[in-house]
Amino acid sequence: MGLETDHLLAAKEVFNNVCMSKTEILDELPKLTKIERQEIRLRLAELDSEDWLDDEDTLTVHEKALLEARLAAYAKDPDAGSTWDEVEGRIRARLSRQPNG
Repeated sequence: MGLETDHLLAAKEVFNNVCMSKTEILDELPKLTKIERQEIRLRLAELDSEDWLDDEDTLTVHEKALLEARLAAYAKDPDAGSTWDEVEGRIRARLSRQPNG
């Protein structure tokens, strides 16, 4: 095939990949790496970020800055925090040290 034909086939493939149905997208998600899925979660959260705010209960500038910093840190290294097992262990240890009454 000629160079022009190769470019047309490549362009058609890109177009077909861009025009995926919701079902096709959902079918492809399990094939993505953990990092790729995290990127998608962050992008979806970004797209929907204003939906969870109540107009009457807006965040302060400080709260927004804190959230942005924590989201950036999480995006940089999603595995930096504690696992649920570690958190649960700390909670159970703390509860077992408290007096019963």
